[in-house]
Amino acid sequence: MHRTKLYWGTLSTLSLAIFAITSASLANDETISANKTTEATQLKENESPKQLKTLVFAAEQAPAKDPDISAVAKTIVTREEMLQFGDQSVNDALRRAAGFQMPTPGQGPRGSSGSGSMRFRGGGAPVFLINGEAVQGGPRGGMSIVDSITPEMIERIEITKQPSVAQASVASSAVINIILKEPLDDARISGNVKLGYGITQSNQKEEQRKNISVQADGRDGAWIYSVSANQMWNDSKSSTEIENINGTRQQIRTTNRTNTMFSPRVEYQIDDQQKLVSEIFYRKNESDGSSSNQVQNDKNDSIRLNTRYERKDKGDSDKVRLSIEKQNETESTRSNQYSSYIDETVNEYGLAYDGVRKFDESKQVKFGLDARANALASNIADTLDEQRYALYLEGSWKFSKRQTFTVGARQEWLERSGLVEYSDQNLSPVLAHRLDFNDQWSLQTNVSRAFKSPNSNNLMPTVSISTDADAGSINNPDRGGNPNLRPEKITALETTLGYNTTAGGVNITAFHRDIDDYIEKVIRQEGTRFVERPYNQDQATTYGVEISGRYALKQTENGHSFMLNGQLSTVRAKIEDTDHNTRLASDVAPYTASTGVSYNYQPWQLASSINLSYTPEFTRALDNLPYDRTTNQRVNVDISATKRFPKGWATTLSARNILSTDYKERLNNQSDGALYEARVNDAIPSFLFSVEKKF
Repeated sequence: MHRTKLYWGTLSTLSLAIFAITSASLANDETISANKTTEATQLKENESPKQLKTLVFAAEQAPAKDPDISAVAKTIVTREEMLQFGDQSVNDALRRAAGFQMPTPGQGPRGSSGSGSMRFRGGGAPVFLINGEAVQGGPRGGMSIVDSITPEMIERIEITKQPSVAQASVASSAVINIILKEPLDDARISGNVKLGYGITQSNQKEEQRKNISVQADGRDGAWIYSVSANQMWNDSKSSTEIENINGTRQQIRTTNRTNTMFSPRVEYQIDDQQKLVSEIFYRKNESDGSSSNQVQNDKNDSIRLNTRYERKDKGDSDKVRLSIEKQNETESTRSNQYSSYIDETVNEYGLAYDGVRKFDESKQVKFGLDARANALASNIADTLDEQRYALYLEGSWKFSKRQTFTVGARQEWLERSGLVEYSDQNLSPVLAHRLDFNDQWSLQTNVSRAFKSPNSNNLMPTVSISTDADAGSINNPDRGGNPNLRPEKITALETTLGYNTTAGGVNITAFHRDIDDYIEKVIRQEGTRFVERPYNQDQATTYGVEISGRYALKQTENGHSFMLNGQLSTVRAKIEDTDHNTRLASDVAPYTASTGVSYNYQPWQLASSINLSYTPEFTRALDNLPYDRTTNQRVNVDISATKRFPKGWATTLSARNILSTDYKERLNNQSDGALYEARVNDAIPSFLFSVEKKF
């Protein structure tokens, strides 16, 4: 509690100081602002015609026709940027954003690398929204709808690292809102078809990937419609090396995966101010794996319906949202020693209302409510029912041309019944301030307290067993949930100093977070096997600095264009358990860095990109186990090149992990440093060739 008071006091002191300084010069500020505006206009008029408009970059202002004056910062990633950098998924786009620790392919027993495996600032995975509606992961943490969305389906991605109360509960994480694209013209039908073939070949790994995707949309009078679909086949044979005191051995795994996604969308324009929207997301994933004498079959089916009514009248808006989702996931594992079958289902229902009222260009209010119910059923565990309710109110006041305050609060209630009986409530306030020193420099400060309920996949107690020969060991434990998890509660302080110009800019962010009931995945022995489950630790403190920058040279008269993006994120995540023992979080890297470069040459219709990411080696103690775990240094480099041809044809060649950095984990005894066990997942460069036709 004293920390909370300290944070609010810090922000109050800062805000008062800023207000005093700026108020003293307010009379001159208007004149200076007008002069600078005139100068900026003259500069723009004299600007070289070789420079075109640059890309959208962090915390950009919304279009003038519907300005959102909130002081809560927002980062925008556009579809054009994703395509320029050769991104194939939402995860690819987020690897260039500061603060995110991306999953490593092959890290888990099934090679999990989905959005649910991501970390943000030492906390949990981000909360993903699609057109403002929260989406669930699989019952057992499998791929979510987000992992099936391609860049061609996306209009933009909005990243809010210190969310407002109008967004979903996030606690230790961020909010990623994926806005799907709408037709750009009045054509009855337009879109593209893409075919892809990928291959990985070496002595340690063989893999073939085939995929086909379709994106089409159109308009007909008051109707707007679109459909997205993709189908992927992935067949692989890989090797994992295991080393212990008995020597070194290799295990071979064969996996065959198929992924299907189908998403139609219909929109009806009632009039210039009102519309009805309905969209369906259907996804089906199947995986058959074998290793030694073990066989495993996984299936995941999900269907989600989002419907909403929207009304916009200048700055005022109303939105009513209804969502229904059903997911079913089965897992069958068989060997000479044991067999298991798990069948789990999640049913979710949501109803929400969001309203915005703008009194004038300097004042706005956001308000709304959210009701959500989940039912988790399993063939080997009791049903777990969960109900969540929330009310929120947020006001923003732009009391000068260069200063904005935002203050709000979100009240939430949580009830669980069945497998466990649990109830809780939480008030989440937020206070944000934005100061624009001039047209380039800005300072944003945000203090908040948030609340996050565990995802459904973290609550089911059933245990998942892989086909690996070393499954159930400390270095490759079985995985399960924990129905007794309590929500995280966080008090967070963040401040960002930004410098933005038409050619790019730099943002420097410092953050500090205190998290009560911090959720950590912990390995403990259950019977003869080791199982990893999420547990609440008493408290965690995370803090660090993030630096991100971007520079863009747009298309010149000679047809050259260039874009550079880079980020460095540092984080220290210190955990205090119920016995007041402290240590660093076992799976949080001390820092990560990434950069991306894209170059286009218009006369040849050629676009190319290179993306690089770096994670250092780090060693951390495991909770309640006498071992230290060391994760190796990793450098990942991806490149891509796209050549466009007349009549809408294009080809793309992509190469992933061209430096072939393996993923290695070593366990050493804390007493004498002796090796207990080491595990190596071989990483081999992969190549993907695709052909695209626009129509």
